[in-house]
Amino acid sequence: MKKVIVQYVYGGKVDKRDNEAGILFPNGKVFVAGGGELGLYNAIISDKQGVVTVDLDNGGEEYMRHDPEVLIDLLAAI
Repeated sequence: MKKVIVQYVYGGKVDKRDNEAGILFPNGKVFVAGGGELGLYNAIISDKQGVVTVDLDNGGEEYMRHDPEVLIDLLAAI
C-alpha cells in the first residue's frame, strides 16, 4: 500500500480541485476519504509519479456503496 494523489475524470475532464489523497492497494484499488465520504475505486496508474486516476465516466464504480465489507476483505487480503 502507498499514499497517492487521486485525480478524477468526470465529463471527460480532470478538475484538480477535486484531487484528494488516497491509499493505493496492490490489487489496483484506491481508498479515498474526502468531503466527508469514503470510497473505493479502481485506479489507473498515471504517468505522473504518485498520482492515480479514477475514471468516473468509464467504470468508475464506487465499491463500498453496495458492500461496505469490501474494505474489510481488501485489508484482510494484505
